Amino acid sequence: MPDADEFLKTFIRQHLLNLHTAMPARIVSYDEARKRATIQPLHKTKEVGRPPQELPVVQNVPVLAQRFRVEGGDPREYVPVYQPGDVVFVAFSERALDAVLAGGGRPVLPDSSRHHSLNDAVILGRLVL
Repeated sequence: MPDADEFLKTFIRQHLLNLHTAMPARIVSYDEARKRATIQPLHKTKEVGRPPQELPVVQNVPVLAQRFRVEGGDPREYVPVYQPGDVVFVAFSERALDAVLAGGGRPVLPDSSRHHSLNDAVILGRLVL
């Protein structure tokens, strides 16, 4: 059984390494009008016997806005502005975001089988280094 146990551990580890949850990234470009960024994830991947590799650049990444009530006034929405080189923290949606972003806030059936994909990143905020 040791071979089967080792195979299973390796199989699970390989799948977990491709399961993206959250990580730091660098802003490559930011479209303030569309509130979308192009990012470079800052974690690398490494396969046995190969040199470390950068993850691919991810485009069209939405940002989170915040709504605050300041000193008892009316609630106001604040949208971040990023600059190339800013380091941000991104999360990756459990399922594909395409249908949600196009659905106007209604419940939707994901139109893709993607899970925890780099393509479903959302910028949570800027990291202060």
